[in-house]
Amino acid sequence: MKNTFWPHTGRVLVQGLLLLCLRLAQNRTGFDPVTGLSVRSVPGLALIACLLLCALAELILCRKLSGERGEFAAHFAPPERETLLLAAGSVLLAGGGALLLVSALPQRGLAAIAAGATAAASGLGFLLLAKRFQAGAELSVLPVLPSMFFSVFFVLTVYLPAESDPVLARYYIPVLASALTAYAFSLLGGFLRKESSPRAFTFVADLAVLLCITALADANGLGELLLFAGCALVLASFLALRRETALDTPQAETGNP
Repeated sequence: MKNTFWPHTGRVLVQGLLLLCLRLAQNRTGFDPVTGLSVRSVPGLALIACLLLCALAELILCRKLSGERGEFAAHFAPPERETLLLAAGSVLLAGGGALLLVSALPQRGLAAIAAGATAAASGLGFLLLAKRFQAGAELSVLPVLPSMFFSVFFVLTVYLPAESDPVLARYYIPVLASALTAYAFSLLGGFLRKESSPRAFTFVADLAVLLCITALADANGLGELLLFAGCALVLASFLALRRETALDTPQAETGNP
């Protein structure tokens, strides 16, 4: 039996929206308007405290999950009502990638160009994976490969423009969001190689969704905003598809995340 949308996935999305509100408030009150330096603010302190509490809560909750490694179909159910959520995330990824690619061409930013191109391919890849999964066809890691390349280039796209910024509070959220998204996509691809466990994936994907939603407040342009939103929705859809109990398969094996 797969997880219902509530309470797990819906809870993560709601938490992400609450963190987004705190980040928006911090951006308005947590930086000096003249120097741009970080100043002490209640929303900023509350955001850090809530992030730490969420991470601790996810760690405790995910320790109860299985560390069993097996086939993709053993740990995820074919999408039904979740198809709309996955399709929306895939379209946002593809659209955000196209916008990022177009905006990066004049500046010849190689990381952004690569991220834009692979993001568009990632959206198509997730749609292909969902279609093949629903049809009961044999699955391979190929449809997920573009997302794994995209997420690496996305980390560079987010981090490189901010690497010389001395104010960590200004950019730590989008950098963490892109880094955890890269890890979550690699774990998702690992299921297709029987190398990932629900325990590790759920913990990392939960935090990635929370941070991607929060990072919407810091997106640099519409393309980046769509990419963060797309990553959040795609990962949320796979969290909703995760089975509470893995199916028995002859190839399943047990191990730590």
